[in-house]
Amino acid sequence: MNSKSLRLGAKLPVAPGVYALVIAVPSEIELRVHGLRSKLEPGCYVYIGSARGPGGLAARVSRHLRSSKRVRWHIDHLTTKAVTIRYVVFSLAMSVECPLTPQLEMLGFKHPVKGFGNADCKARCISHLLLFEGGVDECVTYVAEAFRGAGFEPRVLALDASN
Repeated sequence: MNSKSLRLGAKLPVAPGVYALVIAVPSEIELRVHGLRSKLEPGCYVYIGSARGPGGLAARVSRHLRSSKRVRWHIDHLTTKAVTIRYVVFSLAMSVECPLTPQLEMLGFKHPVKGFGNADCKARCISHLLLFEGGVDECVTYVAEAFRGAGFEPRVLALDASN
C-alpha cells in the first residue's frame, strides 16, 4: 500500500458505506474486461460502489487508489491505467450503490461501457461506471446531488493531483 493510500485510509471511516470515485482520464485508454474491449475517451468518469467487508470504506477506497494490485474487479482494469482519482464522495449508508445510478442518469451522466462494475447488481443497472460531460469539480457537485436524491448524506474527500 502506498503512502497516499495510508493517508486516505486515515480520513475514511472503517465502516460500511456507499462511495463514488471521480476519475480524470486525461487521454484515450483501452480497457479489456473479460475479453471485451472498450475505449474510454478523455473525460470525467464516476464509478459507484459499496464497501461492506472488513475495513469498510477506508479499506475499499484505499485499494482502488493503489495502481499496483491484483486485478480482481472491473474497476481495477481502469485504476491500474494512467488515470487520476480526484475525489471520493461517500456515505455511511447501509445500502447498495444502485440507487445512485438513476439519480446520475437524471443529471445527464451516460454509460460508456455497458455492464461495467455491476456483475452482482440486483437492480439491473446499465453499469456502475458513468461519464460526465463537464469538468471534474462540477461533476463532484452533481455526484453529491445524486447522493442526496438517493437518500444518502454525501461527504466529499478531495484528493490532490499526485494520486
